[in-house]
Amino acid sequence: MKKKDVFNEISNLPPFELMGFLSHELKSPLNSIESMLKVIADGFAGDVDPKAMLFVQRAISKTGEARTLITDLLNFQKYTTGEVEKKEIESVSLLASVFRSVQMTASDKNISLSFQIPPNKKVYIEGEYAGIYRAFGNILENAIKYTPESGAVSIHCGISSDAKILRCTIEDTGPGFSDEDKSHLFTPFYRSPLQRGKTPGFGLGLSITKRVIDLHGGTIMVESQKEKGSRFTVELPILRVEVSRDKKQKRILIIGGVTAGPKAAARIRRLDETAEITIIEQSEFLSYAGCGIPSYLSGKVNSPKALMSTSDNTLRDVHFFEFIKNIKILNRTRALHIDCENKEVEVQDLVSKNKSTLPYDTLVLATGAKSVVPGIPGIDGEHVHSLYNIEDAERIKKRFARQHAVDVFIIGGGLIGVETAESLMACGARVTILEKDDHILKLFDPDISAKILSVLSMRGIKTLTNVKVEKISHQDDKSIIITDKGEFHADMIILSTGVKPNAELGVKAGLEIGKAGGIVVDKYLRTSDSSVYAIGDCAESMNLLCGDCRYLPLGSVSTKMGRIAADNIAGKKSVFEGSLGTTMFKVFDVSVARTGLGLAEAKAAGFDAVSVVVSGLDRTHYYQETEYIVLKLVADRKTKRLLGAQGYGRGDCVSRIEILAVAMTKKMTLHDIFLLDLGYYPAFNNPIDILQTACVVLENKLEGVLATIEQMEFESACKTCTVIDVSPAAEFAFAAISGSVNIPLENLRSMSIPYAQESPIILYSKTSSRAYEAYRYLVAQGFTGCRVLEGGYVFFQKG
Repeated sequence: MKKKDVFNEISNLPPFELMGFLSHELKSPLNSIESMLKVIADGFAGDVDPKAMLFVQRAISKTGEARTLITDLLNFQKYTTGEVEKKEIESVSLLASVFRSVQMTASDKNISLSFQIPPNKKVYIEGEYAGIYRAFGNILENAIKYTPESGAVSIHCGISSDAKILRCTIEDTGPGFSDEDKSHLFTPFYRSPLQRGKTPGFGLGLSITKRVIDLHGGTIMVESQKEKGSRFTVELPILRVEVSRDKKQKRILIIGGVTAGPKAAARIRRLDETAEITIIEQSEFLSYAGCGIPSYLSGKVNSPKALMSTSDNTLRDVHFFEFIKNIKILNRTRALHIDCENKEVEVQDLVSKNKSTLPYDTLVLATGAKSVVPGIPGIDGEHVHSLYNIEDAERIKKRFARQHAVDVFIIGGGLIGVETAESLMACGARVTILEKDDHILKLFDPDISAKILSVLSMRGIKTLTNVKVEKISHQDDKSIIITDKGEFHADMIILSTGVKPNAELGVKAGLEIGKAGGIVVDKYLRTSDSSVYAIGDCAESMNLLCGDCRYLPLGSVSTKMGRIAADNIAGKKSVFEGSLGTTMFKVFDVSVARTGLGLAEAKAAGFDAVSVVVSGLDRTHYYQETEYIVLKLVADRKTKRLLGAQGYGRGDCVSRIEILAVAMTKKMTLHDIFLLDLGYYPAFNNPIDILQTACVVLENKLEGVLATIEQMEFESACKTCTVIDVSPAAEFAFAAISGSVNIPLENLRSMSIPYAQESPIILYSKTSSRAYEAYRYLVAQGFTGCRVLEGGYVFFQKG
């Protein structure tokens, strides 16, 4: 055929056929061009100049765009002519496949994806698989493309009451459409003027989608508002519906997806591959390290993804749980009500607002804790924030980004408040902590928390104790905190007034609630309803030392409870014995840790408790990186059993507290701990580790071999006592307690002591180890009023 005849034949084709013909004919040479360019880019054609390589890469990118356009044109022509072969399709698995295809793209933009489908059902429709896939894919890809970072996209599929219509809603938090744009959405090649040049595309996707849906006897509707997002609703006729659940398959529903819940889910899956596991989480974020939130606020952690990742860089997002763990995730979904009698939970999708009911065989409550908000007038103002989850941190970061907050006040000097103070300083703020009690960090004894307060003060964080906040007023971008100690002007206020169990679902369901407001559980972590378990911060747990229920909202406890509950759910009998409340954190360069009972707490629990404070080096003195640490031990006078330990310092105090936690778990005495074979190497410790030295010192105190004076008593006693520093003269000249006299230990035996034997004398040295030597000598000489300052000069001055 002559070229002229070919041209005439082509020019006489109908428009859609012409479009298809040209697109098909262009496809083959375009693929050849792309292949040749890739040969050059991969180096098979020899070395290429770097500048030339940039043009080659751009050309490859452009051929990819052209191929996408050709594919869209072919699809447009195909679905406009109506020539498709329809077969029976299982729509739920198709939609799940579409959802999986966009998960990585959404994750890269930190977009929350939620996917709700009819539970335990297979929904069959008649149609062409590729066309239906492409139709939903176009809507979902657009939703993710136009939704800004940290936004949300949800897919919700349901069945009409007469089981004849499949209704799928895709909703996003993108920029939305104007009325003008909405009227042209399905017009081929139409693109909003606001998006041209900003986002790549050809304007064919939605027009193809519309034609596919029309071909399948369905409808597509759009609802949208500018800056408020869009909602596409697709309805397709159903052929039939099948219930797909195996009757033997156990349905496990977990409410809460931060710490304990995901741990329980993952453990159950490892033990039972057949279980149907679903996690309901009202946040968009899953399985994150809550203790790292202050670091995210300060910028040390760049993204919430880092808090959701494992040590091998596995991101624990929806994709991880659903397609690696085979655990269904309903994030941005709130549990509204538990019907224990019928074993059902009513839930609501927080994006679409749709409500549904989920059945269960076993229910796990892992709803965590919530911030305590005092009843202070004005505390609900826009400049007042909590810091309990990632969303709280996001709000605070946005506030800093919008307007630099210079003066930030933290109401409450608890653990969260102290950690947040450091993070806010890293953001450039001036930070003040207002504490209603006489000392911060109530988890610690006053003498230890006072030293942490010194650390904060030296780093520029102001702390005011015994301050009662009476009212907060707001004027423009400022807040005025009115207290019994005066008024304070703040750019931002952070609440750190503690947390309480988020047990409202359990309360409404009629489960037994404990004194602290947490859900009561047995040693298997079952609630008063044997089909319901409670784990993590919403539940109370047993104190290992006292044998009573305590509220211990700790990530370590939550994780263990998650695993143990999972064991029991899967049929592997496992017992949660309780907890010691072991806690650790770092403030600037100082490590702080505690476990067990404090002195006052032990006495209140009925123990005849005695304590001692010991300071020393964390490793051999000649090792370059050695640092001082301080340990405080509490033991029972009669049994000499260790009851509690606290410590702080720039050295390694944390590992010592953890060893002592093990000792308390095993109900060891001070002497038992001394006998532990801990090993020795100069880079790590001393031949007798400082924790064992502390046990020996406390045992000496209990046996009357040593009389001591505590730091807080020393402040008043030193006015009526003689204070003697037995350090070497050079050390005394460099640093000493004001008003003390220096009698070096090496001179003690060779010179007479100018004090009466009954005189009240307080001995100390740098760590008071030399003071103990002096004490034993003087006691042998008949001195009856001697005592050794606990912790020595290190504890006296260290902050």
